[in-house]
Amino acid sequence: MATSKSIQIILARQLASCIATPILLVDALGTLIYYNEPAEAIFNQRFDETGEMPAGEWTTRMAAVDDDRNPIRLEDRPMMRALAGCKPVPRQCGSGVRTASGDTCASPHFRSSARGTCSSAR
Repeated sequence: MATSKSIQIILARQLASCIATPILLVDALGTLIYYNEPAEAIFNQRFDETGEMPAGEWTTRMAAVDDDRNPIRLEDRPMMRALAGCKPVPRQCGSGVRTASGDTCASPHFRSSARGTCSSAR
């Protein structure tokens, strides 16, 4: 039996699919439940190809760095801190998020709720 998605998730996916800014939707457990077409550059794959990914998988596909270009540990990354605290984290990764090939693709901004976290990148 297929699991049903809440109306909030359905609407968030619909909104993200209409926005030209990379958006990652993460549930309360850290599972990446959706990313839009502009965010495909982060993973070098379409969401239809990857599907949902647990935190341990999707976080290894990108490297977050601080202002001095030092890697940010997983538990210190803004999105994971937002999930842990269920509140916004007012921090940007210094040089942005880097893809597996080392390209900078975004400077993320994070918002969190009890249902999960949304990251948008500018």
